[in-house]
Amino acid sequence: MMSRVSLRLKLSDFINSDIEKAVMDKVNDIHNDLNITVLLYLWFDEDEINSTNLKKFLMSWEDKLSFRTIVKQGCKLSADQFVWFDIIPTNVASNLRNRFQYSYSESNKILDGLDEFYNITKFTISDKPTKRQKRNDYED
Repeated sequence: MMSRVSLRLKLSDFINSDIEKAVMDKVNDIHNDLNITVLLYLWFDEDEINSTNLKKFLMSWEDKLSFRTIVKQGCKLSADQFVWFDIIPTNVASNLRNRFQYSYSESNKILDGLDEFYNITKFTISDKPTKRQKRNDYED
């Protein structure tokens, strides 16, 4: 059974916006509801977020979140990194270092991507019914 998943979001698409709280609360709710460890990767392109805004964001969420968060500049993943679920804007090149991907064209669709993340993760970690093999090797 899976106990840890990684989720990647483009931070600059929701930081200091009207959906920032909803996005971060939803990630936290998923973490708590599914009782799994979420490793959150947040990324942004150069010059999209200044250090003051980044520090303010990190300080405001530091005590509210109970999972590991990594923030980095640039969307490239190194050869040793793998993201289980990637929520990315449609204008970013697809990444082959993920298991699932949700693309959005408007920032408010990040929340829909988080719903998809929840549904796929819940399905993946839930118990599956055991299959009962039908026997046809007996003679009458």
